[in-house]
Amino acid sequence: MFLSVFSCFPKDQIEPLMMKNADKLKMRQWVDSVYNHMSLDERIGQLIIIHVNGDNGAANRQKLVGLVRDQYAGGVLFSKGTPQNQAVLTNLAQENARVPLMITFDGEWGLSMRLDNTPRFPKNMMLGAIKNDSLIYYYGREMARQCRLMGIQVNFAPDIDVNSNPSNPVIGIRSFGEDPNRVAALGIAYARGLEDGEVLPVAKHFPGHGDTSTDSHKTLPLINHDKDRLESVELVPFKKYIDAGLASIMTGHLNIPAWDNSGAPSSLSKPIVTDLLQTELGFSGLIFTDGLAMKGVSVEKDMSVRAILAGNDLLLGPLNAKKQFEALKLAVESGVLSDSIINVRCRKILEYKYLLGLSKGVKPIDVDNLSQRINTSSAEWLCRKLNEEAITLLKNEDKMVPLKSLDKKKIAAVSLGASRNNPFHTTLKLYGDITCFNVMSIAELKKLQPELSGYNTVLVSVHSNRIFSSNDIQSLVEGKQSVITFFTSPYSMARFNSVIKSTDAVVLGYENTPFAQEYAAQAIFGGNNISGKLPVTVRGLYAIGDGIETAKTRLGYNLPEEVGIKSSDLDKIQEIVKDGIAQQAFPGCQVLIAKDGVVIYNQSFGSFEYNGFQEVTNEDIYDLASMSKASATVPAIMKLYDEKKITLQSPLSKSVSQLRNTDKENLTIRQALFHETGLPSFIQYYMPAIDPDSYSGRLISYKQEVSYPALIDNGAWARTDFKYKSNLISEVSKPGFSKRVSENLYISDTYQDTILYRIAESKLRANKSYLYSCLNFMLLKEVVEQVSDTDLSTFLQNNFYQKLGAATTMYNPLTKFEKNRIVPTEQDDFLRKQLLQGYVHDEGAAFLGGVSGNAGLFSNANDLAKLYQMWLNLGTYGGERYLSKETTRLFTTTKSPNSRRGLGFDKPDPRNNRSSPTAPQTPVSVYGHTGFTGTCFWVDPDNNMIYIFLSNRVNPSRTHKKLSSLNIRPRIQSVIYNAINKEKK
Repeated sequence: MFLSVFSCFPKDQIEPLMMKNADKLKMRQWVDSVYNHMSLDERIGQLIIIHVNGDNGAANRQKLVGLVRDQYAGGVLFSKGTPQNQAVLTNLAQENARVPLMITFDGEWGLSMRLDNTPRFPKNMMLGAIKNDSLIYYYGREMARQCRLMGIQVNFAPDIDVNSNPSNPVIGIRSFGEDPNRVAALGIAYARGLEDGEVLPVAKHFPGHGDTSTDSHKTLPLINHDKDRLESVELVPFKKYIDAGLASIMTGHLNIPAWDNSGAPSSLSKPIVTDLLQTELGFSGLIFTDGLAMKGVSVEKDMSVRAILAGNDLLLGPLNAKKQFEALKLAVESGVLSDSIINVRCRKILEYKYLLGLSKGVKPIDVDNLSQRINTSSAEWLCRKLNEEAITLLKNEDKMVPLKSLDKKKIAAVSLGASRNNPFHTTLKLYGDITCFNVMSIAELKKLQPELSGYNTVLVSVHSNRIFSSNDIQSLVEGKQSVITFFTSPYSMARFNSVIKSTDAVVLGYENTPFAQEYAAQAIFGGNNISGKLPVTVRGLYAIGDGIETAKTRLGYNLPEEVGIKSSDLDKIQEIVKDGIAQQAFPGCQVLIAKDGVVIYNQSFGSFEYNGFQEVTNEDIYDLASMSKASATVPAIMKLYDEKKITLQSPLSKSVSQLRNTDKENLTIRQALFHETGLPSFIQYYMPAIDPDSYSGRLISYKQEVSYPALIDNGAWARTDFKYKSNLISEVSKPGFSKRVSENLYISDTYQDTILYRIAESKLRANKSYLYSCLNFMLLKEVVEQVSDTDLSTFLQNNFYQKLGAATTMYNPLTKFEKNRIVPTEQDDFLRKQLLQGYVHDEGAAFLGGVSGNAGLFSNANDLAKLYQMWLNLGTYGGERYLSKETTRLFTTTKSPNSRRGLGFDKPDPRNNRSSPTAPQTPVSVYGHTGFTGTCFWVDPDNNMIYIFLSNRVNPSRTHKKLSSLNIRPRIQSVIYNAINKEKK
């Protein structure tokens, strides 16, 4: 039944593509020029790949030079080491070789398999889950690039064994899976990438090591299948590899009676290496043995001689290279090996050296910045992308994944066998308010169970299958919604059969690596789509090819390369920020960029204060100042408008009774959003609370005097000897004084009315042209609260922040977070006489108890991006709708005919770059806002982009104004647009 694939008749030899495409005349000329000057010893030496330690010590260097000079080695395989050491040793070896050496490498999952501090690509089993073969090709190309930097011409990969035995102790996750055709397709894609990058791929372990129960490193494995089975499974990838015109194969050390009943290892078997591989399958490329130091072959008598007689071209890493060299010489001298065999093998090896560019001379490896040139951002992006696309969803009851309704979930994440702050947990916390637990033993697991009683959702991650059983995990998920993620081999899931059947969702991450953990976490929340397909069968649970696909619903996290921008094109941001910190424009900041639904830049710089004692992290929380207008009041107004509870023409006085029967009675919501009410830009909110009899003279002076020690702005000083009215301000919380102004300072609950009456009594300009005023948004807050019958903070939490997973976005953050999570603003020596940390900087918001429509909101950049992405998505985020498309478009696109302002948003001023708050390249469609404390955000629908800058430039004083004079925020924005426009070109 298999005659259509395999024939008992000899097959025409298939010429590898790299040989077919060669200039054969030039190749023969070079081969002849080398070969004709070689002694027999040198020709024999070409057949041996020596195995040398990777250390750069004197003894090892001496050994290396001796083997190259005295045994005339044809190539070198280095063992584990560092890129720097191997490069130095490679240069040394090539300098001492009369014929250029073939430098080989055993890098199935990248250079990191053997070299420290190099990119760690996924192993083949994980790659087998990826549907996009092009990614595997690009992986091969990238591996070739790195090999070339290291002076490597040959990579002993891909492994195209079909792993049909879950208990295989040596192949397992080194295989692409159990489907022979899929293994072939992925192996060919990877190999093609290597070859196109001018590195020779070597497919292994012919004729197939996937169904063994022993390890050929330790013994000779037996494969007892008949020919029909072997031809329908094990041989399929090798045949397709050969037919694809790929150029090199490695023979394995296996006992396969169906093809050779002598008991000899397949690598020493002429029926397998010559008759099967070369005659039946038509392979004419370069053949390497597997490592000859392995116990599956090293005990064999005359192994090197027999390997050449079997049909191999190159002997890989014999334990004693000198001894094997002498054995080959003796075999030639005694007639066991003919001169012609040696000569044919030698010429063939030289031909491949020519094809691999060694005829052009060997240029020494440049060791300067070698690590940086290997570890590029594009290499990291590819590692990330491979992990992202491999993540596999195997169970998804009630469409649990991606998670929704975060406001209704109290989530605990429990890692089994992983340390604290592991990448899975840190990534999960980007998406919401998640409490993380780490368990390393069964005793710790039992102790944890009572703590989980208050959670309704548990995200369990299994990082080791050696400690915990299915029953152990069962106790974590009972009575709760749950997702279990396995960072183990797919086969390991079989041990957890019962708990898998009782959980809501199962995610497979394949490997316990940082990137696997990051992208599994993102997948659970919809940060990336899930498309992986299981490459093997999991006994009693899942079939090969299983995998549920989901769509992306939330922000993902990746490098700029994900959206076509080079990471290096954003390096200028760091220079601008560091210059700003050095010039004391601000002590520290967060910068976030999201494009096409992916956060491509989220970095923190500097410290909380100029003393440098506490560095800023991405988790730290900033006072947003007037960004609150657009990030709190505007979405609240949008929601009420969407629900048809207000119109833009609704008068403010309908909700703010203090405006009735005043000249402000007819001011509208639209006018307030445009800042076109005629209200003054500000009032002294604090004056009614200060006892005028507690001090003499003026409260503020515009020249410095002893009586005015507090500098409150450039050229303005204030008294500090005043007292507050006891009926309005208290130093302790008590009935009627529930709102905090700052530490040990409480405001009367009635003071809000006082401020509103002062606004109502303020002088209204006859001309209602644009004038930016915080008073407009204080009044809009009242509209939200009166119409919704809910305070602004609660309304926003219920309708936006909790559902978005914006855990740090809130008013009065000290009610939830420790002070050391909140970046301080000003040293207020005037009104509050303390460093403001966790209390709003804006005086008006402070005297309203921290919650105001103009200021008071705190957040980190990451959580704000969720709100802004919802707007970019025209009202949806996380698979849920927050606002209608129509409302979102109306508020984000409408612009005042009288100014650059939008409906609550600031916008670019294309007519005047000097006055515009944005970079000159910014499209007119952009909307956002700035904040007095040194903040801004800009949403760009044209480029599907978000830019956020958060700083505390007012620390220690608002007199620090270099943030504006140095143009920090627009300059960073310019860098972003330059990077985008560069890629467009």
